[in-house]
This record gives sequence, C-alpha cells and structure tokens, in this order.
Amino acid sequence: MKITEFAKTQITASEVGGYCVALFLVSIYFSTALAIALSVVLALLWGMSGQFRHLSNTLKNNPVALWSLLLFACFLVGTHHGDASRSDGVAMLKKYRELLFIPLLLPFLTEQRYRRWAWGAFIAASVVTVIGSQLMNMDLFCVNLQCLPYFKSYITHGIFIAFFAFFITHKAFDSRGLVQILYITILLLCLYNLFFVSQGRTGQLIFIVLSLLFAVQRFTKKGLLLAVLMMAIFLGGFIKFSNKATRIKEGVATMQSYLHGHPKEGEFSMGERFTFWKYSAKLIAKKPIFGHGTGNFTKAYQRISGKEANNPHNEFFLIGVQLGAIGLFFYLGFFASQYYYARTLPEQDKWMAQGLLVTLITTSLFNSPLLDHTEGHWFTTMIALCFAARATTLPTSYAGVKQL
Repeated sequence: MKITEFAKTQITASEVGGYCVALFLVSIYFSTALAIALSVVLALLWGMSGQFRHLSNTLKNNPVALWSLLLFACFLVGTHHGDASRSDGVAMLKKYRELLFIPLLLPFLTEQRYRRWAWGAFIAASVVTVIGSQLMNMDLFCVNLQCLPYFKSYITHGIFIAFFAFFITHKAFDSRGLVQILYITILLLCLYNLFFVSQGRTGQLIFIVLSLLFAVQRFTKKGLLLAVLMMAIFLGGFIKFSNKATRIKEGVATMQSYLHGHPKEGEFSMGERFTFWKYSAKLIAKKPIFGHGTGNFTKAYQRISGKEANNPHNEFFLIGVQLGAIGLFFYLGFFASQYYYARTLPEQDKWMAQGLLVTLITTSLFNSPLLDHTEGHWFTTMIALCFAARATTLPTSYAGVKQL
C-alpha cells in the first residue's frame, strides 16, 4: 500500500513529538519560557499527527487521562458561576492547562524508545540540578539575584530532588558492582543536598514518605521495620545535632504556637498556612457543593478575612473553595485512578507511578502543585511518562499507517 504524503507528515510529526517530549521535560527544570514554547510545539505536533482522532481511544486506554480532563472541565464550568471577573476566571483556568498535557503527551510516548529518551532526559536534568545546586552553594556561579542554591524555588527544588532520590534508590537496589556504587554516590549527594543545602521542608517530608514507600515496595515486613527504624534514627540525629535542622524546628515551634492560640505570622510560615486553611474551610462551608467559582479565591478570601492571598498553599483547599465538593470529587478521582491503574503497569513504571502519586498528594497538603507552573508541568508530564506504558499498541487505523 502506498503511503500518502499526508500520512508521512503524520508519522513524522509523531516521531518528532516523541523526541520533543524529552526536550520539554528538561526545559521544565530550567526555563519557563522554553517550556511554554515547547508545550505549544507539542500541541501543534499532536494536531499534525492526527492524534485528536484517537482521543477517545487514548482516554479509554488511560483512564488517568480521562480524570485529568474531567478535572479541567470542572475548572472550565467553574468560570461560569461565582462573582469572579471573566479575566480572573480565564487566568486561573490557564494555570490549570497542564491537566491537558496527560492526554496530549501519552500518544507520543507509546513507543518504548521515546519513553527511554524521556527517562534519560529526567535523569540528565536531575543530575544537572543537584550538581548545579552544589556548585551554587559553593558560590561558583549564580542563576538568580539572591544567589540561592537552586534553579527554581526551594520548594520546587526539594520536590525534584526527593523524587529523583527515590528513583535512584530503586536503581541502586537493582544494580551491582561499579554501577551500584555510582547510584549510591548520586543518592548520597541528593540526601546531602536535600538536608544540608536547600533545606526545603516539603522536599524533606516527601523524601521521608517516599523512603517508606520504597520499603513497602521492595522489602519484607522485617525489612520495612528496619527501614522505619533507620529513618527514625537518621531524623532524630539530624534534628538533635545538626544546625541545618533550623527550619524543621521553626515549623514545629510555629505549629505549637498556633495550636496554643498564638499564631506566628510569616510570609511562608506554618502559622500563615494554618490561617489560610482556617478561612478556606469557612469559605467551603459557605458554598460546599459548587464552590465560589474558578478564579474567585482571592476575592472570597479577602471578604472573609480582610487579608489578601492568592492561594491557601494547599491544593485541596484551593480546589474546594473554587469548585466545592464537586471539584474535590474529581481531584480525588484523579488520585484514585492513578492508584488503581498503577497496578496494571510494568513493575518499574508501577513503582514510579506510585511514587509520583505519593509525591503529588504530599505536595498538595502544603502547596498548590497544579496551580504552580513548574510543578504542574512536571507532575503531569511525569504521570504521562509512567502511564504511557499502558498503551503498548497504537489504534488499529494509525498502527496500519505506522507499519508501512
């Protein structure tokens, strides 16, 4: 059968898109402008490759993508109720556009070679991130005015390094000889960076939770108990003897102060987070079913508290205030779909998908990862990368063209 020029264009667009995903993943770590540009390129390639005709098949094969679209649809519907201005509603909707990336990126990653390229990009970007952070900490170069030791914010940096440490731990566990020594060296560098350089509490907490998840995934009950004991000893020693544990101690002190009725205010303090959450809960109680509308958090929060806030540093509260119980249902459904369908993945992809889910849930408790540009792009891209392993075959019509 003769391949038409149009079919050749589709095949080429699909192949270019596969490699472009790897470049897109790297750009998320280092350049917001490049990430935005590449997301547009990927959207164009998705259209040129004709994948929109197979969207229903993509959603059927990967229900996680369906739930991400449903959550985005909630935000879209939310722009039509509440008293937020149209511009505020659209601006908030744009911030959640990365929910569209999962169904958009999945078709480009169905072939294993493209997934290998993407995982390679993840490893390369993570290694550059941790080594670059160490060099910045030594004042060898700077990428921001404050000369802080990370390419993005300390919260974002902590998330990246914590998950990379989880990934490397699996690699070290499965390797032997010099390769295992190399992985262990990288893991130790990640730990040093997390606890003694960046000192972001979110990243440290994620690492602890992921370490326990790793033990559940790979050890027997005795191994799990030993892992918990070792983690407790490490944390106890770190908090007791290290002068780098200041932020953890401050967080605990702030929590105690707040619980005793003396909140300690600060731009990013736990005390301020508690205040955000208190008023957010009150806002949800006022409109528990449909919420106050997409983009209406700032105005609603100012009315009830007399203060300004762009978000409550908690994705659950942010979605609950804007979309009510309906929005929370779809966000929890998004989580549940990842939990359920991760079990159908090949073993390595399953472990990474579970790690991503735990990372996303933990981050959502103290930040708004889907709202934030870098975190949102990273999470949705990595989720697509893991769950693309479910789609081992192309749709029949497209596969026939691909094979010619």
